[in-house]
Amino acid sequence: MNEIQALRLIRERRRRELRQVNRTRLRRLRELSDPYLMPDAAYQGLYRLNKALTTELVEELEPHMHQAERSTSIPTKLKVLCALHFFGQGSYQKSAGSDCHLGLSQAAVSRAIEEVTEAMNSPQVLTRWVHFPQTRNERRQAIQENYQATGFPGVLGFVDGTHVAIRAPSERENLYVNRKSYHSLNAQMVCDSRLRILNCVARYPGSTHDSFIWRNSEVCREMRTVWESGERCWLLGDSGYPHQPWLQTPILDAVEGSPEENYTKLHVRARSAVERCFGVLKSRFRCLHQTLEYAPAKVGRIINACAILHNMCMGHGLPIPEEEEDNGQMPNNPPEPFIAHPRALLGEARNVRESIILRLRR
Repeated sequence: MNEIQALRLIRERRRRELRQVNRTRLRRLRELSDPYLMPDAAYQGLYRLNKALTTELVEELEPHMHQAERSTSIPTKLKVLCALHFFGQGSYQKSAGSDCHLGLSQAAVSRAIEEVTEAMNSPQVLTRWVHFPQTRNERRQAIQENYQATGFPGVLGFVDGTHVAIRAPSERENLYVNRKSYHSLNAQMVCDSRLRILNCVARYPGSTHDSFIWRNSEVCREMRTVWESGERCWLLGDSGYPHQPWLQTPILDAVEGSPEENYTKLHVRARSAVERCFGVLKSRFRCLHQTLEYAPAKVGRIINACAILHNMCMGHGLPIPEEEEDNGQMPNNPPEPFIAHPRALLGEARNVRESIILRLRR
């Protein structure tokens, strides 16, 4: 063995020793720094969930995640906390990993976010927390709750789209440029009057019209099936959506002081629930307020994960922090009115709207 080979061996041995020292240091830091020891308010401000909800989430995700086999492996709890920090604070991965309560390298942070996001998108987890009413009883309860909150009859939920900024994709980049000239995903969501997300479709490029997403969504097919079965209920959407019997839209040219104007005013007030939902969602989970530096498919999974966390917070009555209460969704341009309607369907939709107007006049 010559001197050069000997020096290479020494350098390699030193690198291995240094890596082992770093692993040991980070493991000890994780063991000694327990975020659960933080005051409750500080903990919730950092991770958005409270400690009890975090424990519930860890237990639910653990079967869907890689199980630790080595002593130096990162525990599931810390992976989840790392992802929660990223979702909630909107900070870059390096910032999340350097948090004093986590002690993770940037590479470990990246893997943790990916693994937790994938686990939250498993069908068992996603459908438990983002659930559209499936039975007659569930729909009846949702309609009653929405009526008590808004005074608008027959409403199962409120639908709209919101844009989440992404980096320019390497493929079909032009399709992701929205009307405001930045790259995004157009995520369609349905919520109820309690701001719980009932359905989320987060896979369409930013240039996609709301009406196209609606027509090709599972929730549209479900609403049509329910209607054809004889149940009379509907969603409320803005003028960018097609007017259908199961999707009621406002009357843009209603005469002042007329019953039609009263209908539209009540429609707009009721439908504002979905705009408030977007405001709370994006304010609580700040990653959705920034440009996500990921491919569109991964951004869609992150949106789904944030929808789950949002419903967990709303369902357990976690208070909205003060900085979130006044931080609603950024104002959008007026929606492009949807014009092309099948005549027979449009006629039925108008008849339904007339019956609603008559009910509101009583």
